[in-house]
Amino acid sequence: MMGRISAAYNWFDERTAIRSLIRKGLYEAVPVRGAWFYTLGSATLVLILLQLITGIFLTLLYVPSVSEAWASLHYLAQHDAFGSIVRGIHLWSAYILLFVIGLHMVRTFFSGSYKRPRELNWVTGVGLFVLVLAMAITGAFLPWDQAAYWTAVVVTNIPVYTPFIGSFLRALWRGADTMGPTTLSRTFGIHVWLIPAILFPLIGAHLALLRKHGEFGSYVNYRGAYRSREGVDVPPAPAQRPIEPPYPAAPTDELWAAPLETEDFYPHQTFKDGVVSAGLVILVFILAVAIGAPLEAIADPSTTSYTPVPEWFFLPLDELLVLVPQQLIPLVLVLPTVGVLLLLALPFIDRDPERNPFERPAVMVPGAFAVLFVVLLTLLGSGRLFNL
Repeated sequence: MMGRISAAYNWFDERTAIRSLIRKGLYEAVPVRGAWFYTLGSATLVLILLQLITGIFLTLLYVPSVSEAWASLHYLAQHDAFGSIVRGIHLWSAYILLFVIGLHMVRTFFSGSYKRPRELNWVTGVGLFVLVLAMAITGAFLPWDQAAYWTAVVVTNIPVYTPFIGSFLRALWRGADTMGPTTLSRTFGIHVWLIPAILFPLIGAHLALLRKHGEFGSYVNYRGAYRSREGVDVPPAPAQRPIEPPYPAAPTDELWAAPLETEDFYPHQTFKDGVVSAGLVILVFILAVAIGAPLEAIADPSTTSYTPVPEWFFLPLDELLVLVPQQLIPLVLVLPTVGVLLLLALPFIDRDPERNPFERPAVMVPGAFAVLFVVLLTLLGSGRLFNL
């Protein structure tokens, strides 16, 4: 039996070179120090795949119409325990995905991993973050309960502040000047077709760039980390590994081109990736069973008593809108676009080869301030809503 399996594997390998592909994928070098932080990228991919699997299942049950969307999800909650858990997994994996991909970007920023030659790694990563956020926003519309409807009212009105074409963009999304059945069907199409059609090729490009240039990791892995230490000699350049190493990454400064110590991706890094990813999947399952996915009353556009509560990832923007004068609201609403453009431009603005965060105050101070500002707004928004 084993001989037949081996013969079949050899036959397949002769035609696809699968053995060399697996070897290249598993035995590529990764930096030794800071390896637990590298798990955030793999965890992000696992959570996206969990979103895909549960999303496919939900499309078999969900009806994207204003008359049946809420009813189809209410049926799950009342009569289909398995389907209700799947919906809970879809919701909580989306929440945790946003948190994990945000941490991954913060880690990449503070480690200077966006610098040459990894500029496109960073650009594609920013694109993935924006698309994941767009998935979460459009997904929040779909239950068509009270929370979903009023979220849709607010979000679809944001494009109106775009100069010259704002009203056109709002009408294009809503299908008219006001909310209606077309709003839900178009949002459903954006959520399940348009965004994934861009997201998954971008994931492929991001992974290909990661394989080409290798994981940068922490600055402490490199000779450049010793350059500014008085009385400490810069270690000699590390020897290249014999198994198709991605290092030295080129083109880049020689002191930051190759880690001082590396290890095989398998089994060392795959073990760490597996532990973190499995832990997150278990956490998602526990939250899906214990809390589930909430479903409020069916959308009622005529109500005057309902108080909309934004999703947690809207809290920073929502709190800022509460704090600023009404005249500045259009300016606040363009801040996310400005922020994304600055993130995309970061590798081309910060061209200094230095990776040590303590030697990059011109970038680190504004970056730390931005992160703390977002966290503070989130906490303020949470406190305000908790006291409603």
